[in-house]
Amino acid sequence: MEAQGTKEGRPAHKLFEHKVGEASPVRSTDGSAVPSEQVLERGIDIGPWTVRVRHGSIANASELDALSDQLDIPPPEMPFLKNALILEHAPSGFTYCFDAIRALQCVDGIRTSLQLTPIDCARECAAGMDIGSTGRHKRTLSRSGIKVAHAGAWGQSRRQALATHGQPPSYLSTTKQYDWTYSSTWPGLPGTSAPADVHAITVPSNAASVFQLGTDYARDRIPVERLGPSSGEPILFYDDIMLYEDELGDNGSSMLNVKVRVMPSGLLVLQRFFLRVDDVVFRVFDTRMYVSFDPREGDMLPHGTSSISCPRVIRECRGIQAPYADVKRCMPPHRPNDLSILTNVAWVAEQLTKLQARRMRTTPPPQAQAPGITMATPSAAILGEAPSTEPPWEGEGMCVHVAVLQPRST
Repeated sequence: MEAQGTKEGRPAHKLFEHKVGEASPVRSTDGSAVPSEQVLERGIDIGPWTVRVRHGSIANASELDALSDQLDIPPPEMPFLKNALILEHAPSGFTYCFDAIRALQCVDGIRTSLQLTPIDCARECAAGMDIGSTGRHKRTLSRSGIKVAHAGAWGQSRRQALATHGQPPSYLSTTKQYDWTYSSTWPGLPGTSAPADVHAITVPSNAASVFQLGTDYARDRIPVERLGPSSGEPILFYDDIMLYEDELGDNGSSMLNVKVRVMPSGLLVLQRFFLRVDDVVFRVFDTRMYVSFDPREGDMLPHGTSSISCPRVIRECRGIQAPYADVKRCMPPHRPNDLSILTNVAWVAEQLTKLQARRMRTTPPPQAQAPGITMATPSAAILGEAPSTEPPWEGEGMCVHVAVLQPRST
């Protein structure tokens, strides 16, 4: 599609769509060649930015085997390993990628050598850490702390069965420990422009991140009041990309997807992890990214003999969880028995936000904590049989980071 002209000084844009082949040959489990899949790539060039979306099919048997072998855990039922959202800013060389494999590299219990460091919202805000590193020095395995509603009864029946056959109860604990909910607080990866290769998963180099902790509460925020339907701004490009999904053995749902919206004034990304464990817990972790195309909203930095406006990438990570029963009590009174609404991700996320706001209004601030940081402690109802010493979910809380994109030296 041809580029469309500018209006009121806004950048011209051009939409594109084409098929791309896989970069490396694909092999089946017996070593024979598998025809490469043509992946649909579509997107938009707007000013100095390029937004690319890749859509491929669900992982095949060979890819599932490779994913399981590499990560050393059973993979989710429906991973879309070729799907990705990629952002590129040509003047600075900035790139950013959202994909399934790197998100799964943050799941507790995978092979240690391939583990990535996820966002820990409360720790980031308290210590002002650079979240771009992938070292594991901050990692504390929690294995989600979540058990299905009938876990206690099942465990008791298994112990009785083992005793009948002369097996010790410890036999139950010999299986691989991992987070079966596939909870991930991975916010995406700067510095790359392609999804990870399932046949050669790596840990990215420990390069310094371009993101810094936001400190200006007026500027370091996403202007949601300007981005709603009331703005009347046209949407030039939109897509919704599924990264992975699992039905948790018919005990609920775990999914990760990412949406992107490009408007004349800027772009907005929402990556959302959603978890529902029936009769136990709801959990949401959102990563939002916003870029304004208005040079007046950039940072003026020296460049040569003059100053230029450098765009700002604002990234906001926010995690909320609440007991299943609390969210269920929010169901509309005129539909008390219609549980289908509990599968509506947007509705559940809205109720979680309201419940969090209610807790903040009614709960006195805890003692002996970092100034300005409130860490909610998960209740026993959420953790089920998990011990009280289990650490809180690392995604709970909120943190904002900002990257100022300076042009590369010529």
